[in-house]
Amino acid sequence: MALRKFIETEGNSIVHTPLGVIENGTCRVSFVAYVKVTSINGNKNQVVADVCFIGDKVQFIKHYTIPVSVESNAPNFIEQVYKHLKTLSEFDGAEDC
Repeated sequence: MALRKFIETEGNSIVHTPLGVIENGTCRVSFVAYVKVTSINGNKNQVVADVCFIGDKVQFIKHYTIPVSVESNAPNFIEQVYKHLKTLSEFDGAEDC
């Protein structure tokens, strides 16, 4: 299970050099990311999920705290995490893949 999401963001570009950090202005980045839950830790009430965003040249991980259910008819934790992610505004337009 994973998601595919078009990501467009803007931020400061910095370059790390042997002489120090050089700010290189503002840059805009857009790419299609493969979004995958890589780790889950928690308890019966909530989990912290590490979610990896993978693009052609970009990769980063974000942490999400997500409420979960341990009821006998509840989906497994991983499925609950993906369902919850798709309710967040930052995942509007995400597709299952």
